[in-house]
Amino acid sequence: MMMQLTWLLTIPIILVLLWLAWRRPNRQRLGWRLVASMVAGISLVLLVFPPVTQQAINPSAAILLTEGYNPDTLKALQQQKAKLQVYTYQATSNVNGIPLNALLQLRQHQPGLQTLHVLGYGLPTQELAQLEGLSLQTHLTELPAGLQAVDWPQRVKLGQGVEVNGKYMAKAGKAILYLHAAGQLQDSVTLLPDSSQTFRLRYTPKVKGCAMYTLLQKKGSQTDTLGQLPVHVEEPQPLGVLLLAATPNFEFKFLKNHLGELQHRVAFRATISKNLSQSEWLNMPKTDLNRITPRLLQHFDVVITEPEALQNLSASERSVLQQAVSRDGLGVLSIAAAPATNRSTAFFTSFDTRRVSRQESRSVRASWAGTDAATAIAAPYTLVNAPALSALISESGKNVLAGARKAGWGKVAISLVPQTFPWQLEGKDKVYASYWATLLTAVAKEQVQEQFWQVTQPQFPKPNQPVQLTFTDYTSNGELTTATVTRLADSTSIHMPLAQHMHQPEKFSGDFWPRQSDWHQVQAAGTDPYFFFVQDSTGFTFESIASRRAATQAFAASQRLRQANAALAYRNEPVPLWWFFALFVLSSGFLWLEEKF
Repeated sequence: MMMQLTWLLTIPIILVLLWLAWRRPNRQRLGWRLVASMVAGISLVLLVFPPVTQQAINPSAAILLTEGYNPDTLKALQQQKAKLQVYTYQATSNVNGIPLNALLQLRQHQPGLQTLHVLGYGLPTQELAQLEGLSLQTHLTELPAGLQAVDWPQRVKLGQGVEVNGKYMAKAGKAILYLHAAGQLQDSVTLLPDSSQTFRLRYTPKVKGCAMYTLLQKKGSQTDTLGQLPVHVEEPQPLGVLLLAATPNFEFKFLKNHLGELQHRVAFRATISKNLSQSEWLNMPKTDLNRITPRLLQHFDVVITEPEALQNLSASERSVLQQAVSRDGLGVLSIAAAPATNRSTAFFTSFDTRRVSRQESRSVRASWAGTDAATAIAAPYTLVNAPALSALISESGKNVLAGARKAGWGKVAISLVPQTFPWQLEGKDKVYASYWATLLTAVAKEQVQEQFWQVTQPQFPKPNQPVQLTFTDYTSNGELTTATVTRLADSTSIHMPLAQHMHQPEKFSGDFWPRQSDWHQVQAAGTDPYFFFVQDSTGFTFESIASRRAATQAFAASQRLRQANAALAYRNEPVPLWWFFALFVLSSGFLWLEEKF
């Protein structure tokens, strides 16, 4: 009806303008005057009564733009026959979409919504719950270049090294990663452009307590902080160490004194002749070391010995030692100058080796977690990597100098570095201490924890995001209901309710919403405190992106239960008026100028 009225008004206006242009005595440019008069009349009417077009729309589907969406993907979706309404949520966009403050507003704007196309990095788990009942079609953006993954031990013993491992995808230009600790740069790695690489940074803490390290990235002249690396450095627990030497030697003498200075309980036995041995005890009462018995081994967490000393044991003593490893979790470390070939000691010394030098010994650059490479004298062999082998000490070229493997409840290990005491003679006490702390920590009997806390998710807690804390208590009677979370900077505390797991009654979990970045402590009644750090909101952004992608994909897979209704609707879309305004100005201007000249 409106269109008919528009043309009814247009026709007389055009006729009047054409008559005025025709009646002029000057017949020059008459054709142009008639065309301009017709265009001016039509554009004038269309300015007053704008025309509309019908646009097909799909009321059951829409597009949701999240952070990091790809404009090309959006353009491809918008080229469909039926237009989809675009919404934006926590994303900066130049698209004419409807911004949302909450996902629940989707159904308010579009009650018939059934299918939602999600673009960008996706949504976190807690917000996806608001889209229950919708079928999600994901068009997610890949992880951006830069840091892709990072991991490090967040609790270490004093003297034990911290090793930061990660993956980095570099684009144009090389990047340098730095580990900043104790007020200065401690380690670095250069990453080549246009490549995806793994990296490793090391540092050994010097003092106990809550330490904070920083991972830095340098590109060109710009240096950025990628994230904080919190580490809680604990006082090492004294271990019970039994040293069994085939003969008195400097290696075991220096090791005995070193372990004694660290307040470890040390018992030392060295064979002098067939029926004569030398015994010493440090930080522990004297016990009979002449024969290896189950009662004797109950006092120790690790046995450090030599293949020759194992051969000198009776068959029954080796059986007792083997059972202590398999059943009780004892650790046994053999220091060897060559592979052991005696079948009687195979349980302890059977590791695949490969000869790499014809000399009787060789100089190597040994490295382990948390320290730079150190020069050492090693056997002319290397351990062959295997799935069951855990590398403890390595050298350049990825050769393994010391490794361990599980043997029942305990571990057996071998070191092809027979002499480490020269480090002490050279004044390299820190290298010596770090080396043996690494081996002892890896091999010694694991302490059974009946109660412990852990951050279940996310990997990097951040302000204003839920942190799930889980307490495991194998001695619990099910009465634990609350825990106290304290911010260490100002000692502010809150009580966090705990819920017992239905299928794992020894576990209790609660959600904590931190407000600021800082060290925090969580503690339940009668338990030791657990320390965790809340990152700055800009730290380790890759983890947030990866978790949103994974959560969105998992939610989309669970919601594809039925096909959405594809019924189309139509709505009137006004034609842009600037076209008609431009035509009116041009045609009117031509008529005015033509009359003047």
